[in-house]
Amino acid sequence: MQALLGQNLPVDTVVLGEVEVLAPVQRRLLTGTVSTGVIPAEVIHEKIASSLIDALEETPGITKRGEYHSPLVLRGLGGKRLLVVKDGNRRMGNFQGGFMGQNVNVYDMEKVEVIRGPASVRYGPGAVTGIISLTTKSPFARQGFHGSAMTYYGVNNNERSVQTHLNMAGFDHALSMSLRYRKADDYVAGRGEKMRNSFFEDKDARLSYSWENDRYVRLTVESEVHVGGPWGRPAGFNGSTQTLVSNPDDDTWHSAATLVWAPYLGLFRKAELSLYFDNDRRRQLTDTYDTGSGRLSYRQDVRYRNYYGGWREMVELSLPLGVTLFTGTDGVHYRIESPTELTDYFIGTRINNRVSKNAGISQGGIYVEAEGQSSDERLRWRAGIRTDMTRIVEGNVHDTTLVEGRHATVSGWNATTGVVYRFVPSLFLSLQLARSCRMPDATEMFMIASASDGVVYGNPDLNPEYGISVDAGIRGDIYGVNFDLTAFCNFFNDFISQEYWLNSGKKGINYTYLNVEKARIAGIEFSANKEFSGIYHRANSLVWDGMCSYTVGDKIEDAAGSSESSGATPLRNIPPFNTRHSLTFKRLLSTSVSFGIGGDIRYYTKQERIAPVEDGGYVSPAYCLFGASAMLSVFYRNVGYMFRLRGENLADNRYRPFETLVYGMGRNVKLSLNVQF
Repeated sequence: MQALLGQNLPVDTVVLGEVEVLAPVQRRLLTGTVSTGVIPAEVIHEKIASSLIDALEETPGITKRGEYHSPLVLRGLGGKRLLVVKDGNRRMGNFQGGFMGQNVNVYDMEKVEVIRGPASVRYGPGAVTGIISLTTKSPFARQGFHGSAMTYYGVNNNERSVQTHLNMAGFDHALSMSLRYRKADDYVAGRGEKMRNSFFEDKDARLSYSWENDRYVRLTVESEVHVGGPWGRPAGFNGSTQTLVSNPDDDTWHSAATLVWAPYLGLFRKAELSLYFDNDRRRQLTDTYDTGSGRLSYRQDVRYRNYYGGWREMVELSLPLGVTLFTGTDGVHYRIESPTELTDYFIGTRINNRVSKNAGISQGGIYVEAEGQSSDERLRWRAGIRTDMTRIVEGNVHDTTLVEGRHATVSGWNATTGVVYRFVPSLFLSLQLARSCRMPDATEMFMIASASDGVVYGNPDLNPEYGISVDAGIRGDIYGVNFDLTAFCNFFNDFISQEYWLNSGKKGINYTYLNVEKARIAGIEFSANKEFSGIYHRANSLVWDGMCSYTVGDKIEDAAGSSESSGATPLRNIPPFNTRHSLTFKRLLSTSVSFGIGGDIRYYTKQERIAPVEDGGYVSPAYCLFGASAMLSVFYRNVGYMFRLRGENLADNRYRPFETLVYGMGRNVKLSLNVQF
C-alpha cells in the first residue's frame, strides 16, 4: 500500500521499439499536499516547444507573457516568488523578472515538474507560489551507445533549429553530450503585422559524466554553455514605437557536481550534496528615436555581469512509527554588476549613470521537514520549518551624492503543514497551510532595469514580504477521468508590488517597486484528462485533456481603527479566467507504425493589465486561439523516426500575450523530424 500511495496515476504507453506514444498529456501526482503536474519529454516533443515557457503554458496557473524571453508566472506571481531548480539546484539570472529560462534546452529534459503551492521549506526562500523543477535525462536509462537528432522549422518567424543528443553508458560510467542551435527572424503578429526587432539566435552545449557504485553511490558532474544573442524586443513593447531594445550578447556558463549516497540501511536512508556555479553576461542596448526626425537621439548601454554559486545538502532519515525526516542546509552567493553608459546624440554628451558594482545577496538557511502516515495508511501528513539569513548589498556605486553603497541584513522563517486523506481507493483530499517570507534583492532595491514592457526603478526602502497561504484540493480518478481540482488563497503583508509610475517623466511605460501593506491573491484551478480506447477499432484511442484557471488579486486597504476592508484595488497583471481543451486521436497501424491527429482551443477573458484606464492604463481584450497537430511514428531497423506537424493560432486572431503591449504571434506552422537511434 505504501508503494500505491506514492505512485502517479496510470499512464498508458504503447512501445514501438524505442518510440513511445504517450496517451495522457500530463501525469498528476495524487498524494502531495499541493497540486503537482509532470510534463514528460514526450509532451515537449509533441508541442515542438521553442522554449521553457512553451512547454509550461498548458499547465493550470502558468501564464505566458511574451513570445521569446518570457517571464515565468504561476498563479499571478513570478520573478522572485517562483523558484526554478534544475536537478535540485537553484537557477537565477540577471533579468528584472527573475529566471526566464532562455538558456534552458528543454529537449535535454526528462521531465518538467510544476509544484503549485508554497514549497520554501525544503527548496529555499522564494518558492512562495510554487516550484518549477527541471530534471535532465538519466544517462543510465539505457546501456551502450544511443542518441537522437532533431530539427524543426517555424513558418511565421523563419525559426529553424537543429540539435543532437548522444549518450554512452556502461555498468558504472556514463557520458552524455547535447548540442543545439536555433535562430528566428522578425515574427508576424495577428493579421499580418510584422513585429520589427523581434529576432533571436541561440547556441547551447552540455556535457555530463556520471559514475555509480552498485547504485548506492552516484557522482554526477556537468557543464553547459549557452551563447545567446543577438535578440531583440519587438518595437512597441513598452508602449512607445520610438524605443528599441536589443541584446547583442546573452551568455551563460553553468556547472554543477552532485554526490548521492543511498544505502537505505536502518535509520539512515540517503544523503545528497550538491555544489553549483553560474556565470552570466548580457549586454542590453536601449535606443530612443526622435519622433519628428526619426534620428537616434538617446542610447542606454547596460552591460549586466553576474555570477552566483551555492550549495545544497540534504539527509533523509527513517524514524520509528513510519516517519521520514528530511533535514539540510542550502545557500547562495549572488553578485551582479550593471555598468551603464548614457549617450545623448543631440547634444553630444556621454556619461556614466548611477550603476552598481558587486551588488547582490548572500543567503543561507537550514530546515527540517517530516512526513508520515496513519496506521491504516489512509492519512498522510507533512510538516516543516526553515530559517534564513540574507545580506543584501548595493555594492560600489558611481553617484555624485553617494560614496559607499547601501546594504541591509534581514532574516525570516518559513513553515508548512499539510495533510492528504484517501477516503476511497482512487480519491484524495489535500489541505496545506504555509507561512512564507521573501527578501527583496539588490535588483529590486538599488537598480534600474528594462522589464518586458517598460523600465523598472529600484526602491531602497523596501521591506521583506510575508505571506500566509492556504491550499485545498481534491484529485483522483472517477470512471477513468483523471482530475485535479484546487482552490488557493494567499494573504500578504508588505507585498512587494511593481507599480505603474504615471509621473515618471520618461518616455513609454515605467514602474517602480513599493510595499503594499496588505494584499491577497486567490483562485481556483481544474484539470482533467480521459482516454477512450478501442474507438471503432481496438488499435484506436482518443484522449481528451482540459483545464481552466481563474485568479484574482487585490491590494487591501483597512479602514482606520477597523480590521475590516474598506476597499480593494486590483493588483496589476493578474491573469484572468482562461481555459484550454484538446482532443487527440491515435491509431496503432502495426508494431512499428502509428499516427495521430489532434486539435485544441484556448480562451482568455479580457484583463486590465497596467493601471486603471482613467490613469492611462491598458485593457487586454479577450481572445480565442485554435491549434492542431499531426504525428507519424515509424520504427525501422532499430531506428525510430517521428514526424510532427503543429499549427498555432490557425484563425489568425489578434491577441496580446500578457506583459506586452504588442500583438502576439499570428498564425504559425511548425514541422519537426526527430530520429532516435
